[in-house]
Amino acid sequence: MSDEQIDKFVYWVPAEAIDAVTAELTADGYRIQKTLGSQCEVLKCSGKRLGLAEPAGFSRMCKRQGSWYRSSAKNGKYLLVADHRLRGSVQRYLDATMAVSDFKPEALPDLIELKEVVDTPEYQTTRPDEWQKYSLLDRVMMKIMFTLTGFWGRGESLSTAWLGHQANHANFLAKRFTADIEGEAVAYSVTENAGVCSSCVEFFNLVSDDSRKLVRSCPGSITFSGAARGVFYDVRPVRFSEGGGR
Repeated sequence: MSDEQIDKFVYWVPAEAIDAVTAELTADGYRIQKTLGSQCEVLKCSGKRLGLAEPAGFSRMCKRQGSWYRSSAKNGKYLLVADHRLRGSVQRYLDATMAVSDFKPEALPDLIELKEVVDTPEYQTTRPDEWQKYSLLDRVMMKIMFTLTGFWGRGESLSTAWLGHQANHANFLAKRFTADIEGEAVAYSVTENAGVCSSCVEFFNLVSDDSRKLVRSCPGSITFSGAARGVFYDVRPVRFSEGGGR
């Protein structure tokens, strides 16, 4: 895939290198835009404006969802996102690329199949405990936001969406529902956008970080960061985008 076909370049920069990297980019005319709310705001990057999510950002607006970051190998690193390939010392930290895909599943799993993928050991032994512990505030805030933005209709709530929220992450770990893409079995999001929570986990390659993924946006990333609705993003670790190993 050529750079012209890629929408976002995802870099994970170690804490000890971030000052040097940002200084180099600033000297090259880039403006570093730090996230103020959700970490998915980095997707607003454009041209010389780069998106940067600091480690503390994963414990702000989406603290429960950020537990995936805090339990990952990337914990403590800085997330830097650009809409083009960056040059200089930051190149070594390129972790994944995102591109809009034309993939469309023939059908999505039913409730029984969603429950089965959630019950897999790959998910149950990997998921952060904090991720599972949603509060009354979670329920109320999601109900208000997703109803006002039109993702949820009458009678829909976190209770009705929770199975899908779990199953989407679970499928990228267990790989029960896949598509054959260029000869590889690639896991994909198993619900419509309304049933996705924290697509950042897959967008930014926090789980199954050596696996290609077909990811639908969550309502939050669509509302706050301009991610596309109704499409899948092809998230490819650098072993795919670079044509080699890391």
